[in-house]
Amino acid sequence: MLSSDFAQGKKRSTFYLVVRTHQAVAELMAECPKCGAVTSYSLELAWRLQTVTCGECVLAMRIGAADLTALREQLIDARVRIDRLIAPQP
Repeated sequence: MLSSDFAQGKKRSTFYLVVRTHQAVAELMAECPKCGAVTSYSLELAWRLQTVTCGECVLAMRIGAADLTALREQLIDARVRIDRLIAPQP
C-alpha cells in the first residue's frame, strides 16, 4: 500500500528541476520527506502522473500546479543570473 505525504501530515516533498545541456528532456527530482531518498522522473511523466513514488520507502509524493509554478519561478531567476554572468563586460 502506498502512503502519501499529504496523509502523513508531515513535511512536504521537495522538488528540483534538473536541466542537462546534452539532453532535451528536463527531469524532476523529488526528495522524500520520510526517508530523504531522491527519486528522478521525466518532468512530463511526473506531471501526467501527478504523483511520484519514492524508490526507497514507496511514499507517494503529489506534484501540483503550485509546485511547477515554484520551479518555473526559480528557473526564471536562474536564467537572469546566467544572463548576467555571460553578458559582455565593459
